[in-house]
Amino acid sequence: MREGEGIFNVGVDEYRLKVVRLESGEIEIIGNRSGLKDLAAVCDRLSELPDEAAKTPANHYHIADYMNNAESGSLEVIIRYDPHL
Repeated sequence: MREGEGIFNVGVDEYRLKVVRLESGEIEIIGNRSGLKDLAAVCDRLSELPDEAAKTPANHYHIADYMNNAESGSLEVIIRYDPHL
């Protein structure tokens, strides 16, 4: 991790993500470069958890505006590791 970066923020710029539901019903995740890299890092780290960790609270990550890791008005998203899926 480079100086000035957060745990998951892997970019140099402030990361930004927004999650919205389109009129078609699809979910769209919009991000700048740092935001998308941060999302990829979250997925990568979850995918590397040992299967036993899937039974603990460490098995997921929340993305939401109230968690200060998504833009205001974003839908809440939970990314969860499930080794049996």
